[in-house]
Amino acid sequence: MLKIGIYFETSQKLGGAHQQNLQLIQIFEKKLAEKFDITYIVPDKNFEKFFKSTKTRVTIFKTNLIYRVELFLFKFQFFREIYKKLKLTNKFEKYLLQKNFDLILFNSPSEVSILLNKLNFVIMLLSMQHRTHGYFPEYKGNHDNDIRDIIIDNAVKKSFKIFVGALKDKLLLEKFYNLKTDKAIVQPYAFTLSKLFEKNKDSDFKEIYNKLKLPEGKDIFFYPAQFWAHKNHKYLIDVAEKLEEQKLDKIHFVFCGYDKGNKKYIDSLISKKKIDNFFTILNFIDDKSLISLYLNCFGVVMPSFVGHTTIPMYESFYFRKNIFYTKDLCDNSVKNYLTEINIKDPNSFIEEYKKIISNEELNKKKLDEAKLFIDNLNIDETIGENFLKTFKDYEFLSSSWK
Repeated sequence: MLKIGIYFETSQKLGGAHQQNLQLIQIFEKKLAEKFDITYIVPDKNFEKFFKSTKTRVTIFKTNLIYRVELFLFKFQFFREIYKKLKLTNKFEKYLLQKNFDLILFNSPSEVSILLNKLNFVIMLLSMQHRTHGYFPEYKGNHDNDIRDIIIDNAVKKSFKIFVGALKDKLLLEKFYNLKTDKAIVQPYAFTLSKLFEKNKDSDFKEIYNKLKLPEGKDIFFYPAQFWAHKNHKYLIDVAEKLEEQKLDKIHFVFCGYDKGNKKYIDSLISKKKIDNFFTILNFIDDKSLISLYLNCFGVVMPSFVGHTTIPMYESFYFRKNIFYTKDLCDNSVKNYLTEINIKDPNSFIEEYKKIISNEELNKKKLDEAKLFIDNLNIDETIGENFLKTFKDYEFLSSSWK
């Protein structure tokens, strides 16, 4: 039986990526646990809580100074070559070899993946748009483009398979990283909110919503996004200014998400322009509060510069809610189910909103089609089958040398 180590990293502060990580645990438990010998590799005991509902084994890789030095050195090709020439094994890979893993899966574009010289691996990558939008501050400093490029370039050259969330992401891999094989697999992101809702339909979501203390009688649009510059919260400030000029006070915007360095700027702009009455900022909210927002809002608005497909997009489809999305950004597979807006023109949002409220029957048809699309996508089954095939393929190929 193939012995697979899953290097598992996640945090509530990752937003949608955290939801996907939690759902992956459930998918793997249901679809793969009986067919492969799976162990999760985590950096500390705090991660064990995520696996309480499963029978999966967990092992803790304790980091130390040597590990941190090697992780730094392996960012440079020169040191990677030295280790190879001298037949040295870094602390992390030595630990994996001692555990007799056959294959490693990284559930994110982790720096740790560059430490593998002898073991084969599969990796899940996020957006490659740091190559097209590298001028945003979040793509610099501790998360700079060079590190991202090292991780992705290493994955293109050395991984067995790469998983990406959209066809456009695969095309960027081919364009910027010279990927010329069928190594990249496109699959939708997993999300948990729909399952949580189905399990908790008896909850009083109206009462939960009321506790958010949002203004009554308004069409609520909310933006479930962390405060990164590339998320472009500023666009909605520009929209609010236009709404005020046109004396349209029916719309109210809600922001919810962790601060990633740009919240202070957004707060100051709202205050400076004296349009506080158009906004409520909730920071991070729990899942039930998020569900209550979906159930009671008019729609979701995402004027982001980055993200060909997103978990809030899928959630909007599931809850039959309008989603206003950056024009020409989304993957073609979802284009028909959302409302595109020109994020260089705040009037674009207002115009699209007016179209929707003037033709409720046409809008209902669109929302129904989006719900049918997400239901038919059968995401959990698709993800499970993709990983099952990947691991079976590797098991077959590795039988040639093991």
